Amino acid sequence: MDEFIYVIGLLITIIAYLAAFTYWLGRKFEGIDWRFRDLEERLSNRIKEVETRLENRMNNLENRMSNLESGLKSAVVNVNSLLIEYMGGLKGLFSQDEVRVLTNEVSRVVGMVRANPISKEELEFIKSVFSKDPDQMSIEELERVIEIAKRWWWEDNSEIAFKVFQVASIVRAYKLYGKKQS
Repeated sequence: MDEFIYVIGLLITIIAYLAAFTYWLGRKFEGIDWRFRDLEERLSNRIKEVETRLENRMNNLENRMSNLESGLKSAVVNVNSLLIEYMGGLKGLFSQDEVRVLTNEVSRVVGMVRANPISKEELEFIKSVFSKDPDQMSIEELERVIEIAKRWWWEDNSEIAFKVFQVASIVRAYKLYGKKQS
């Protein structure tokens, strides 16, 4: 019986040690789990900070690119306007036949355009102006077409819009300066 009591005492001691070890191990795992959660939270916060900074930088770059694009478009419009005025005014390079060919081309390509981003009324106005003989187009009509085409090109980057802008500018220059030298 002494052996039996000895074995039971030994088993109780082993069970007590196992319980204490299990409790200690559980606390260690809980500490490790808490540290992982803390690291995960800190990492998540850091990732959010980096994402916010990157998004701010991307927005800044997009704004800078947009400003650069506007500046380039403005420069292209100004240079084209200056060259057309120079060629039409000082050099008288646009003949009546050339102007007719250009207006016929614009009339043809504008006929294929749908009203977007310009309104249907603006598109119909452009079509009505280019359906006329160049001598029947007024300076005011051409200036309005130039403004519509310029805005259309700025918003849509449309080649047709730029062509309309250029031809309307050429016809305007022809009407202002070219006919005097013919």
